[in-house]
Amino acid sequence: MINKSKIHKTLLILLPISLLMNLFFVVKFTENNSRKQEYFIYNLNLKLYELNLAINNQKENDWQDPQIVINQLEKVKGILVDSVITNNFASSVLNDEEKKMLQSIYNFLEPLPKSDLFEVGKWEEADTEYILRVGEALSLSNYTANSFPEQSWSSVVKQWEQLVKAFETNFN
Repeated sequence: MINKSKIHKTLLILLPISLLMNLFFVVKFTENNSRKQEYFIYNLNLKLYELNLAINNQKENDWQDPQIVINQLEKVKGILVDSVITNNFASSVLNDEEKKMLQSIYNFLEPLPKSDLFEVGKWEEADTEYILRVGEALSLSNYTANSFPEQSWSSVVKQWEQLVKAFETNFN
């Protein structure tokens, strides 16, 4: 015969342990998602700011070294490919709408010249006009030198939304 008091004692011990373990897993899950969000905040968003700075720098210097813009562009596109196309570790934090926005950003940047290991991308007048419109869209979306704010996930996603809308307006 099982003693009811032993069952109650066992339950009183197991219940708090179970609750603590569940709390631990929730905290770890939240912490993991936070790190994934930080990946986008401190990689992709920072690179978008740097791209706009490179565009403005080259515009001021009469496009003497467009390779600077191409290099920044490649960094942004690399992060977009890793996170949306190849689904890196951080992409699991993105919902379908966010992935669609990032894919759209990639599509607007794709027509620009590319560099590879052996050849520097060729830069033409049409590329200058296109990248100036990209710069305008970035500026309209608050990717400017004076506006790198304290970033939160919701503000980053809002910037992506603004950027996609600015691209659609500037390129249609």
